[in-house]
Amino acid sequence: MPKEKPKMEFRFYNIPKGDYVLAKLGKGWEQEYGIGYGRMLHFHNYLEVGYCYRGRGELLIEDRTYIYGNKMFTIIPENIPHTTISAPGNICKWEFLFIDIKNFIRTEMNSEEMSVEEMIKIVNRRGTLKTAVNHPTLNTLILKIIEESRKEQLYYRESIKGYLRAFVIEVLRLDEERERAGGNRISDFVRNAIEFINVHYAEDLKISDVARSCDVSESHFRRMFENSMHMKPMDYINMVRVDEACRLIRRRENSLEQIGISVGYDTASTFIRNFKKLTDMTPRQWRDVQAQGGIVRSGYHISAQKGWEAD
Repeated sequence: MPKEKPKMEFRFYNIPKGDYVLAKLGKGWEQEYGIGYGRMLHFHNYLEVGYCYRGRGELLIEDRTYIYGNKMFTIIPENIPHTTISAPGNICKWEFLFIDIKNFIRTEMNSEEMSVEEMIKIVNRRGTLKTAVNHPTLNTLILKIIEESRKEQLYYRESIKGYLRAFVIEVLRLDEERERAGGNRISDFVRNAIEFINVHYAEDLKISDVARSCDVSESHFRRMFENSMHMKPMDYINMVRVDEACRLIRRRENSLEQIGISVGYDTASTFIRNFKKLTDMTPRQWRDVQAQGGIVRSGYHISAQKGWEAD
């Protein structure tokens, strides 16, 4: 019998219009992580920042394993597989920020040294775990954003924007440190493929095109991508297309037919089939649920689910 592929979940969130940050805070995030999930990885549609106040355990990011503890924090870009597993019997206190970093950089930042797209590429390059001791500036910025999100005092959105600008700069500096230390070839290979897909998903994109961009054979590319991401490259392309379609549907500026074409589907039937495969709804049904303020729960083969909420 063929070996069963590892399961993975796509956990997605909706950030309210006008905001760049969705904060998941409070007592409900103090728990023993990993219960009932084993070592199953998941990924999100936004950059995730997690802050561990206390506790210990393992953090898995792609094919790397870290040991986390008190006053440590994670920065994990969108679509990067990861999971947190508490040490047995260990109640860990985490809080999380989900950040629409691409929209923030495009809207709020500019630099004479690099383009906004280059900033986005660098910030989304790699997931990492850091300590407050070794990275005090990033630690302070993350805690400030959490504090502003928790209190929501007058002008808190503007305050968060300021801290986010500084946060992006510090993450760009982290990338320089990583370059000096040398990168992980396999992770960089997959990251380059993901970046190519994220740019060209709306085109008549074939797996051979992506493999060619990585300068490898198609068969080698498929094997490397599936080993790292635990999904087929075409499944990832469809996920990106449908995720963008959802964003465009929420804006309600174009017809569903126009949206399907704009994200890379030649026919309405192909758009509807792939959209329903990921969300268990047609684009029209999804639009109607959004308009009514309902909660969308998906049944995606990678197992796409509404993002976790604390109990």
